[in-house]
Amino acid sequence: MKIRCLVINILVLSIFCKAQYPQYSKNYFLFPIKPGQKNYLSGSMGELRPNHFHGGLDIKTDQKIGLPVYACADGYISRIAISIKGYGNTLYIKHPNGLTTVYAHLDWFYGNTENYIRKFVYEQQCNEIDINLNPNEIIVKKGDTVALSGNSGSSGGPHLHWEIRDEEEKMMNPLFFTFPEIEDTQKPYINKFAIRTLSNDARVEGEFGLLEFTPLKTNDGYQCNFPIHAYGVIGLQLIAYDQMNGTGSKCGISKLELRIDGKITFVHDIQKIEFSENPLMNLHLDYQTNKNKGNYYQKCYITDGNNLNTYKTDKSKGKIAIYDTLTHAASVKIYDSYQNFTTLYFKIKGTPQQKTHRPVYVSDWRKKQPIKSYLTIEEHENILKINATLSDSAESFIYTNGEQKPFKLDYKNANTYTYLHDLRIFLPDSVKIGKLKKTFNYHSPLLPHKENVINLNMVDINMPVKTLHDTLFFKVNYANNLLSIHDDTYPTIGFYNLTLKTNGIENKNKSAVFQMAGRKGMKHAGGEWNGNNIKIKTKYFGDFGVFTDTICPKLSFHKKVNQTLYFKTSDNMSGITQWYGYLNKKFIFLHFDPKFHVIYTDLPSNILELKGELILGVVDGVGNKTEKIFTF
Repeated sequence: MKIRCLVINILVLSIFCKAQYPQYSKNYFLFPIKPGQKNYLSGSMGELRPNHFHGGLDIKTDQKIGLPVYACADGYISRIAISIKGYGNTLYIKHPNGLTTVYAHLDWFYGNTENYIRKFVYEQQCNEIDINLNPNEIIVKKGDTVALSGNSGSSGGPHLHWEIRDEEEKMMNPLFFTFPEIEDTQKPYINKFAIRTLSNDARVEGEFGLLEFTPLKTNDGYQCNFPIHAYGVIGLQLIAYDQMNGTGSKCGISKLELRIDGKITFVHDIQKIEFSENPLMNLHLDYQTNKNKGNYYQKCYITDGNNLNTYKTDKSKGKIAIYDTLTHAASVKIYDSYQNFTTLYFKIKGTPQQKTHRPVYVSDWRKKQPIKSYLTIEEHENILKINATLSDSAESFIYTNGEQKPFKLDYKNANTYTYLHDLRIFLPDSVKIGKLKKTFNYHSPLLPHKENVINLNMVDINMPVKTLHDTLFFKVNYANNLLSIHDDTYPTIGFYNLTLKTNGIENKNKSAVFQMAGRKGMKHAGGEWNGNNIKIKTKYFGDFGVFTDTICPKLSFHKKVNQTLYFKTSDNMSGITQWYGYLNKKFIFLHFDPKFHVIYTDLPSNILELKGELILGVVDGVGNKTEKIFTF
């Protein structure tokens, strides 16, 4: 449901608390890209990304690779990684003040670092590394060129990902160190806000679930001039971003404050991020809405099981309890890292008896057509919500263990009849509303903070203590050679073991577990065979299957540029996991960029001309190998 707020000229008075940010040395660190010049960001600290908070800054590099990357301060290189995933090619510099700066998605290394890496990979004959160095191995001075910017790893385009970490490896906000290279005088902005019902008796504008609102911008911030009718326990969410001078990129906000009737009830303040807290980002986010619609709604309340250190709140945990008929003033104030701020104002009217206000438009043509009956199913934590579109009211029943029970109508809007069931009372087998019927695959409630073990004919599931954040009304089903483990709209906060029991796979060496990934097809999850069973470790729910991959990867020569050879490679299922090359029977280091399906050579310093026989091989996730010989 979307409601567009109208603008009216009213004055809303509110008391604001100044955002208190830590003070760091302004001159200790040099900006790593084009120091002394204007720079621009494509990502900032705390921005919501898939399954994690973004740490550090994404610094634009003029949409190209190869810009010099400078050491931000004196120190030594403490760690170097070369990877096709995650941070890609990465450099870590430890500084005398105890902090570490991280330079990621590099194209390659430079100077003494490049010489060190080139020697290391040829001695060890490896294409990927992650090594720690001693303090006296590579010493750097502030302003030294240590690398070239790139697009390696999981980068979505050329840029430098840059972090500052403290002694405990917590990511700090680099913008708190105040760099004149980045200018930001613009206020953060709010796209939408939403209110979610959090108790069984809660309603917003007569409905249960998530209701979205689009505020309009005013001189004072953002405003919704009509009161939102609500009752019960509700929670506020919003989609908000920061935008900096000279760039259209959406960056993250640094802090938000929720006030109800002038009192601060919830604060989310990102100053540092621990890596162990990243799984909790999916609890700060409305994960269900994100998976279904792609929207990044931040919660202004604490979900059960969310122990983020960024929160400050009272006993309400930011949840708003409306059990009166008064009008309550609500506001949420958001800040960026430069303390620019904006505020959303709205009012909540306590209304026990509500009518649905969702507009229902029916065209003249549609009015003449018979109403098509169907059911839609939603889960909102403990509540199962069923919407039945019917031409008229009908008898409704809910079934559990084969027993039929009356199913009470909760409310209706036009021809949509809504029924709510508390899953804590019992898990239903099915529902029947008129001629419409829906069958469910609930297995049992799984409790958080304890080990949960499920053994079924087709699957064994073992969830350690730290897998679930809240009670999960677990669903499991097997159909069409796919095993559905609950659904992918519930976030786990830890890994669990999943063992699929097959009826016998002929070619186990070439078979593995794959997870269905929607439009992206299938994602290789691997697996370890034990008889006819295959076990994986995963942190996702969704649809899984065991498939056989016997097709070898493709490999072909692409082009030669100076003394660098480029090859194209691809794989249809399990993806390329290994690559190797030998020039005249001697190891040669190879770069691989899976985003562009390209492998290219990197000659050792003692070879001035690429000549002779090159053996090149690629191996996919289940061991299919393609090896070719090229002569130059």
